[in-house]
Amino acid sequence: MKKLTGKYFGGMLHQIFQIAWDEIKRVFRDSGVRLIMIVAGIGYPLLYGTVYLGENVTEIPVGIIDECGSSQSRSYVKKLEATREISLVSIVNMDEGMDLMKSRDIHAIIVIPKDFEKNRYNPTAQTVISVYINMATMFIYKNIGLAVNYVMLEESKKINQERLLAEGATLQEARAGAEPIKSDMIAIFNPGSGFASYFVPGVLILIIHQLLFLGIGMMAGTRREQQESGKLLERADLSHRGVFCHVLGRGGAYYIIYSVISAYILLIVPRIFGLPHYGSPWDIYRFMVPFLFAVIFFSQTWSVFVKNRETGMVLFLFMSIILLFMSGLTWPWSNFPSFWKYFSYIFPATAGVQGFVEINSMGADIGEAAREFFTLWTQAIFYFVTACLSYRYVNR
Repeated sequence: MKKLTGKYFGGMLHQIFQIAWDEIKRVFRDSGVRLIMIVAGIGYPLLYGTVYLGENVTEIPVGIIDECGSSQSRSYVKKLEATREISLVSIVNMDEGMDLMKSRDIHAIIVIPKDFEKNRYNPTAQTVISVYINMATMFIYKNIGLAVNYVMLEESKKINQERLLAEGATLQEARAGAEPIKSDMIAIFNPGSGFASYFVPGVLILIIHQLLFLGIGMMAGTRREQQESGKLLERADLSHRGVFCHVLGRGGAYYIIYSVISAYILLIVPRIFGLPHYGSPWDIYRFMVPFLFAVIFFSQTWSVFVKNRETGMVLFLFMSIILLFMSGLTWPWSNFPSFWKYFSYIFPATAGVQGFVEINSMGADIGEAAREFFTLWTQAIFYFVTACLSYRYVNR
C-alpha cells in the first residue's frame, strides 16, 4: 500500500511539474500574454514612479491683489513668495483674476485689504486676508492653503510679539506670550509628505494583482478559443486528480514567473525612485508568497467567465476601479461602511495593499502584519478550492 501510495503521489508531482513547465513555455510563446505579464510588469511600475516623481505640488501660480500697497503689505507678499508651494502673479482686480483662474493660468487669488497696515497696529481691530481657491484639484487647494496659513500664523505671532514688547515685556516673555501653545508636528514614515511615497507603494500591489489577473484571463481565453469544445481541459483530465494537477501546475507556473517580477516591482522599484522601504526584504518576500497564490487562484476562479481573450480585458477594466477604491488608497479603509469592509475581502488586493504598506512603508515585521498575512493564506486556500470547482464546471 505504501509503495502504491508513493507511486501515486510521485506521479501527481511529476504531472504538476510537467504542466507547470508547459504553461511557462505557453506564456513566453504568446506575444500578447508576454507583453502583459512580462513587459508591462517591468515597465508599468516605472511609469507610475516617473509620473509622481515630483512628490509634492510646488510653485503653484497664485494671483495677488495688494490693495494696501504699504511696506508692511509688500513684506507680507515677499513672505508668501518665499514659500515653496506658491508662485505669485500680480493682478489688478478680481475680474482679471477670475479670467486667469478660468483659463487655469492661476489657481487662487489672494487679496490683501486696504486696512492691512492700519489694523496691524490696532489691538482691537482684525484684518481679513481673503483667499479664493480653485477647489477642482485637491492637492493644489491643500498646498495653497498650507502656504497661506503658515505665513498668516507667522505674521500673527510677529505682530503679537511686537505688541507685547511695546507694553514692556521682556523678549522671552514676548515670545512665550505670542505663542503660548507651540505645536511640533513630526511626520513619520513619510517625512516629505510626498504623494508618491504614500500612493505608489500600494499601487505596486495593484499592478501585480491586475497584470496577473489579465494575463491568466488571456491564457484561459486563448485556450478556450483554440479548443473546439471551448473547454479549459481535455476530457481525459476531468478527474479530481487531473483538475487538481492542472490548477496547481498552472498556478505554480504563474507563481514562478511572478515571484521574479514581484521581487523587481516591490524591492527594486521603490529604491529606484527613493520611495519608503523600511521593511525587511525577507518579510516582504514571505508576505508575497500567500499574496501571489491568492491572486493566481482568484484569477483562475474567474477564468470560468473568460470565453475569449477580449473578455479578460473587459473584466480587467471593470475590476481596476473597484480594487483602487477597496484598497483604502483613495479613502481611509477604517471609514468604510461595514458592508464594504466585508466586500473588500473578496479581493486579495485589499489585504495585499494594507499588509505591504505596513511592512514596506511603516517598517512592520510579518508578525505585526499577521492579520493581512493570514487573510491572504485563507484566500489562497479558498480560491484554490473554487478554482478547482470552476475548472470542473467549465469542462463538464
